[in-house]
Amino acid sequence: MRLLLESNYKEGERRSIYSHKDLDQQLKSALQDPDIKCIYGHFPLRPVIAESNATVVTLFREPIARSMSHYNHYSKRINEKHKELMKGIESPEDFTRLVQSNNRQTAFMSGYLNQKQFFENKEVLHKAMANLERLDAVGFTEHYPASIAYFGELFDWKNTVVEYHNSGGKKTEIAEKAVWESMNQFDLHLYQAAVDQFSEKLKAYEGRAPRVPKSPFLKRIMVYLRALSSKF
Repeated sequence: MRLLLESNYKEGERRSIYSHKDLDQQLKSALQDPDIKCIYGHFPLRPVIAESNATVVTLFREPIARSMSHYNHYSKRINEKHKELMKGIESPEDFTRLVQSNNRQTAFMSGYLNQKQFFENKEVLHKAMANLERLDAVGFTEHYPASIAYFGELFDWKNTVVEYHNSGGKKTEIAEKAVWESMNQFDLHLYQAAVDQFSEKLKAYEGRAPRVPKSPFLKRIMVYLRALSSKF
């Protein structure tokens, strides 16, 4: 998704935000920059976004599959942060103790930065459900090509060619379904609400041919000349 955004927006037109340090200020700065056409990354639906006039879109993923992927990713311990978070966690059952593993999509949709505060608020699911109304468009990982075609039409993207990265790797350890469900009691409800509200829209985009950007004119001429010369 990141590579797709980078192919549709010039460097000076986009702002990626993956750090939550001073997040609201980062978002505010990007929203106020007249040159920025696209803000993307991994961050909650903060009030500064919800109260702006920005077009807001997101991708949801089926919660059980998301949790399994989350567990696999953290289990690789590819950086110091993951190593610290995964201390003493050797199984999906252990993973339930990690606050970041629980109802992650509800936390993001309810706008929380602090996961512990999120757990203490009994109204988070209601807040996340209400915030669905703020979203202008929603895609689903399970229907990724259709989602990209939908977003591409909405934003008039020149490139909607779907590529798959970060797939495969270590497989999830076997665990009872109830273990994964225990981490996603809110997310399962939120995901179903998103499906009920937005999935019908994607049906029109299933199987749609992607938009393929044209190469610069000079590059196309060079390709043509190379192809022509190969005939002689």
